[in-house]
Amino acid sequence: MGKRKMIGVAAVLAGVAASALFMYTIGSDQPQAKDDLLGPAPAGKPAPAGGKGIIAGTLEPSLTYEKQHDAYVFTFTVKNQTERVQTITFTSGKRYDYILYRNGKKVKQFSERKMFTQIYEQRTLKQGEELTFRETFRGLKPGTYTLDWWLADPNWPNARAKVTFTVQ
Repeated sequence: MGKRKMIGVAAVLAGVAASALFMYTIGSDQPQAKDDLLGPAPAGKPAPAGGKGIIAGTLEPSLTYEKQHDAYVFTFTVKNQTERVQTITFTSGKRYDYILYRNGKKVKQFSERKMFTQIYEQRTLKQGEELTFRETFRGLKPGTYTLDWWLADPNWPNARAKVTFTVQ
């Protein structure tokens, strides 16, 4: 790559970083609080744990399943239960990850032995909006299973849910 192209690429990257910093700092003139359990909370507002309805600072995850003949269909949903629009950032084609355990031992991890596209995407969720993902598992051997599923955005580490089920 020539010197001019390198300078151009560096200028574009610097511009993107400056824009992101500017957007972050103008979002609020007050410092933002962060609750370790619930994610970022607006300054001056508590981030209560649990409950339903609009809650300051949380993306509410849920994980449900339905048995259909010999298959189990899982639905992972993340709902914006905050008082403002939230941004979810994906730094690759991986939107979520999960680990399936059988009798306490790892059976499968979604991201294992996979390659994901190098893509940067930001999704905004208005108040009450949700993202939904589905996976189907077939041919599960008898046992007690636990599925641990999370959103692939490091800014929302608590957008994670678990479910335990038994296969006869």
